[in-house]
Amino acid sequence: MSDSPYTDLTDNGQLRYPSRSVHRDSNTIFRFGLTVRLLHWWIVATFATALLTGLAMGSEMENGNLFHMHVAAVIAMGSGFVVALIFGNTMAVFRFVRDAFLPERSDFEFVARIVSRPFHRTGIRWGKFNLGQKGLAWMMLASLTAIIITGINSWHTDGDAAGPHTTAVIIALILLGVHVFMAVVNPVTRPALPGMVFGRVKRSWALHHHAKWVEDQDRRSARSAVQSQSRTSEHDHD
Repeated sequence: MSDSPYTDLTDNGQLRYPSRSVHRDSNTIFRFGLTVRLLHWWIVATFATALLTGLAMGSEMENGNLFHMHVAAVIAMGSGFVVALIFGNTMAVFRFVRDAFLPERSDFEFVARIVSRPFHRTGIRWGKFNLGQKGLAWMMLASLTAIIITGINSWHTDGDAAGPHTTAVIIALILLGVHVFMAVVNPVTRPALPGMVFGRVKRSWALHHHAKWVEDQDRRSARSAVQSQSRTSEHDHD
């Protein structure tokens, strides 16, 4: 399954056919493939459904329709991840998880500079995600884990322990609201939204906010082009 919106690019932005043009639009850069984009929107939809039904249900566990919808949304969320791994671009999903959750050298440099010079610009050249984005991803994952654990406990006690579950749902709803605000409202991060809708973002924005990632992408594309030209040259000599 090809994750690129253009057949010339692979899921991580490298050239599939380096002899062709790197970008059909030189003002944009490839950011997310189809598998990652579909998985992201599936998780957002099921996550929001689980939160809203949980909030509407409150401690009323006997509300059958909402309870079943609440549980189904959580199961569908995990099932969507499994489906993406099996039928989608598996490596693209793994790379997304790695980029969104695992720390990089730039993350440690940012913390070190903030500690040593708290009121100065850090000048960090971020990778695909910055430390704030990774922190939000970890918090949303932690809130989802808390929702599942407290939800199972509440179910076993027939709603007598619904307080922690409701608290976890409210916290997760706030975090989801922050995510939506950053994606849709905040002018600094809003230009990233087309990347999760169409797969590409403006190169100028990416260079300003994720310079290291852009440089890595360009380096990989250039290397792919050189390797392809080398193979073509060897073929011509045969």
